[in-house]
Amino acid sequence: MPRHATLIPLSHDHHEALLVALRIKKGGPVSLNDRMWPADFHQQIRAIKLYCERELLPHFAIEEEFLFPVADWLTGLNGLMLTLRSQHEAMRNFFKHLTESPDEATSRKLVEEFGSTLEAHVRLEERELFPALERASESGLIVLPSLK
Repeated sequence: MPRHATLIPLSHDHHEALLVALRIKKGGPVSLNDRMWPADFHQQIRAIKLYCERELLPHFAIEEEFLFPVADWLTGLNGLMLTLRSQHEAMRNFFKHLTESPDEATSRKLVEEFGSTLEAHVRLEERELFPALERASESGLIVLPSLK
């Protein structure tokens, strides 16, 4: 089933997030053609900070303002919504601590944890939250808001 029109831009963001998570997991560019991601760890931290500021945090704001309140109306999603909110908070904290991290070993650990959490979070939204919202929308239980 194709994604609901409201969720398509968020799914595109998720694709980019998975690419960032893969880059973190690999410790650098994902291929020889990947010129968008630096090989140097300190430059990667700068790239992660830019990604968070420009892409991830605004994405979280949209989800928290428009999607999560709708999902809260659906029965059976309480545990999922607690997990998703907890992951948002954990990634905000990783980002905050990464900017304050005094040493490289701590920074590397934070980056690895951030990448793992980011990947798990995206997969959870794509595999559980979005399908649940789409089913509820199709059955008329909810109306998904326009994010334009």
